[in-house]
Amino acid sequence: MGDQRSEDFVRRQGPAFMAHLLRRLSDALVEGCTEWHPEQGICSAPRTSSTLLALDEKGSLSVTELSMLLRQSHPLVIHWIKQLRELGLVTSAKDPHDGRRSIISLTSEGRLTARRLRQALVTVDRAILDLIGESTPGLLEGLWKLEQNLLSTPFVDRLRALDRQRLPGPEADELSRG
Repeated sequence: MGDQRSEDFVRRQGPAFMAHLLRRLSDALVEGCTEWHPEQGICSAPRTSSTLLALDEKGSLSVTELSMLLRQSHPLVIHWIKQLRELGLVTSAKDPHDGRRSIISLTSEGRLTARRLRQALVTVDRAILDLIGESTPGLLEGLWKLEQNLLSTPFVDRLRALDRQRLPGPEADELSRG
């Protein structure tokens, strides 16, 4: 069959497909946790973990507050809240001061699940650090730095700056003609 890396179509596409690789890595980690969570008494999906923990730590929050805290899109946070509500882990109520806002709160089962999740995360942390140590020590700190750099200079700004630096040439002329 040959070397798996040489047969990886996405890898051959180069650094522009880093987001694709990161998504594959994320999916592999999430799939492992999805299978393992029930063994730990956790009924919630791993992708909802940050929402559960934020509500456990901060108390009741609006969808917008959760979205800003987690730095995730409003629609995605709504999707996670729906999943957690279906499991009976959160409730939603209209804000008495602003009827347009929904306030999300943990139920008693949600608080119990958050406690179980915090205990399980000790093992998840160790497994991820072991995995990183096997392949790329320092990777996690590098990823946090990468996120900070993107927050300070968004990727689209970086693309535009490099695009302005590009010198026109025969290859660029050929591409523009289609």
